[in-house]
Amino acid sequence: MSSTDTTIKVPRRLRDRISERAKREHVTLAVAIEHALDEAEELEFWGDVRRHHASLSDADRQDHLVGHALRDDLDDPSDDALSDREAW
Repeated sequence: MSSTDTTIKVPRRLRDRISERAKREHVTLAVAIEHALDEAEELEFWGDVRRHHASLSDADRQDHLVGHALRDDLDDPSDDALSDREAW
């Protein structure tokens, strides 16, 4: 263990669950825990997004669509510089 490692005590049942996950993913216990935390944080993020969207009024939702989602960059002057295929 390096000087930055920390040992934690967990119940045997939890240790076994982490171990099984690590085996399935072919990773270390630490990486399995990290993946589980990443997944939990992502689920929390998308839950927050859903709650935010659910709280929007129809007018707010329409303003967002018109202001952002339907906008394109077809009038972008820098697109003209890409007319030469070799410039890509």
